[in-house]
Amino acid sequence: MDVKELVGQAWDALYSEGTPMPGCQLAEAEAVIEVQRRFPRKPYCLVRQWALIDLECPAAALTLIERSGRRPTVVFAHCIVSDSAHRGPPGNWIRSTFEVSRDDSAGLFESRNTVYVLLGPGTRRTAPLGVVMSIH
Repeated sequence: MDVKELVGQAWDALYSEGTPMPGCQLAEAEAVIEVQRRFPRKPYCLVRQWALIDLECPAAALTLIERSGRRPTVVFAHCIVSDSAHRGPPGNWIRSTFEVSRDDSAGLFESRNTVYVLLGPGTRRTAPLGVVMSIH
């Protein structure tokens, strides 16, 4: 894959229309209380302008991901609202690691190290594993 093709696929992964999804409908302060109640010992990150990206993976990679108790889905968010672990300032973008659990009705996405609170509406998309993991 050449650079132009990689950039095009990365653009599609981040900005294509996708399937609309609802997120957490709580106010930010209420969302913090809820995520702390449900995941008391885990860092959390409130985000807006988010997308769930289902990763297209080779069979061997999918097997490794699933054996580790995770799923080939990540969150990409264009806007950090608040990050309890201070990995990025408000307004920056963030990409999660693979999904451990998700509660679509509450707008919560759990990775190995963080619970993401998906504030407001977002989208769901599909993209190649290598393209999404190259975004950092």
